[in-house]
Amino acid sequence: MLLQLLRKYTQYSDEELVMKFQASKDSYYAGLLFERYNEMTVSLALNYLKNESDAEDAVMECFELLYKDLKTAEVKNFGGWYYSVVRNHLLKLKRSRRRNQGDELIEGFHDQEHGEGLFDQLFNNREEEINELVKEVLESLKPIQSQCVEAFYLNDKSYKEISMELAISEKEVKSHLQNGKRKFKIELEKRNVKSVNEIS
Repeated sequence: MLLQLLRKYTQYSDEELVMKFQASKDSYYAGLLFERYNEMTVSLALNYLKNESDAEDAVMECFELLYKDLKTAEVKNFGGWYYSVVRNHLLKLKRSRRRNQGDELIEGFHDQEHGEGLFDQLFNNREEEINELVKEVLESLKPIQSQCVEAFYLNDKSYKEISMELAISEKEVKSHLQNGKRKFKIELEKRNVKSVNEIS
């Protein structure tokens, strides 16, 4: 009986399963979608987190996000939508873990309202005006500071990767990042920027 049900629902497209889930809120349909993309989820989790235990936890969290967010999301391409959900969650976990390992946000750089650092908001924003501001402020840093900040925040590279790329120690990478962020903050203050919402 179960095999017959599984065969039946493999005939449905992703979009049809999305419609069935949103109409019924039945976790069975969400589970079928999740199963189809489970291999991709596991692969991405291992690639981003480099730890099997953390990856397993992240995969389950991705299913919870799928179940929660898909109820109301307008989804035309489930694969693309779900990939973005997974990638964004894994990036959030990776950044959180790096901070817990000693890369804390500079005091005063935290946006309490949104629960995210202004620094992260700036570097993960696609609005042209904000991108121009980031570029302008990066150019005001020392070249080595700018390279470290850009590699870490824009290219999501680890201390080790930056160290190898720039031929400096990981301790120097951390120092240049801290000094670069401090100067970045000063330059923002000169422009009276305390929130992404103030940039226009």
